[in-house]
Amino acid sequence: MKLTYTPLFFDPIKAGLWYNPDIGAAMQEGIKYGVDQLLKPADTLIERNIAHAMMMTDLQSDFRDKGRLPVKGTDAVILRTCERLINGVVDDFYAGIIFSLDGHPPFHISFDYYWRDEKGNPLDLSKHGKAAILTLEDEAKGVFKAQAFNVNGPYTVGYFQPRFDPQDAVAYWKHLQATKQGPIWVFVAHCVIGTNGVNLHPLLAETIAFACGARSIQPTIIHKGHLANTDWFGPLEPCRRDASLPHGGFQNKVIDEIKRFSTVEFTGVAEDFCDFSMKKQMMECLEGTSFIGKLRFITDGTAPIIPNAQHVLELNAKAKEAGVKFIQHDTPFAES
Repeated sequence: MKLTYTPLFFDPIKAGLWYNPDIGAAMQEGIKYGVDQLLKPADTLIERNIAHAMMMTDLQSDFRDKGRLPVKGTDAVILRTCERLINGVVDDFYAGIIFSLDGHPPFHISFDYYWRDEKGNPLDLSKHGKAAILTLEDEAKGVFKAQAFNVNGPYTVGYFQPRFDPQDAVAYWKHLQATKQGPIWVFVAHCVIGTNGVNLHPLLAETIAFACGARSIQPTIIHKGHLANTDWFGPLEPCRRDASLPHGGFQNKVIDEIKRFSTVEFTGVAEDFCDFSMKKQMMECLEGTSFIGKLRFITDGTAPIIPNAQHVLELNAKAKEAGVKFIQHDTPFAES
């Protein structure tokens, strides 16, 4: 995508590099560009009802092509997202930036080593495709069967019990079944709080800084995944709510935020996990309201773990029927 203006920090090659972003320089350049070009602040665009927003799900280092839990194609998604965000800020389009950050404590129910076999040895998915599903095998003992996947389909890795409160894990399993959320998914450790894997992709971090400086945008950041005994795929709420903990319930602030904009465009990973859950939660929350017509799904703004997953195809079909518009990262803003 050709840029209307190319910031000093921007180079497409950096989408595939690992480096420390210079947030200060990107922010300063954005502020200076906004002053020199007499750009209207975000609040002014919002007041005039000509403001649009971008929602980004989990575009973090651990999900990059060579991250700890890689989603192939994420670096390319980052480049397309950055290009569209820069052009949208320069062209009086974006006035809102919303993004989620997955972040887990060292022991999290979705981590393989959270689970142990009868001898106490940890589940290790490093040799099993980095992901597996758990199904309840023995309710009284809190034992689950772990199944990983290869080209021939699922295969049993072993039988495991959680290190902490097995009966709570059983209750969690039952909750997932009752709410039709599927099995318990486990992965290799990723986005551990305090590690560099939690960070945004560095090029995206610089691009967001530039955009915020140019338009005086205060971004909305959604922190997810920090509750140890439940997963949190969609940013709007955990798989199992816990009203006793901060951010343990539904994130109403996000819904209130998107209602301020004419349209909200979605990008993020993985298409068949957290990006899917973000879109599903948003559609369920806005179902039957005029706000659902504000949603825009950027089709090349996501990357899957499993391409053309049936649940993704079904959600997209439902979204189109409900009035959600599907666009590309280079769709002209006047047509979006």
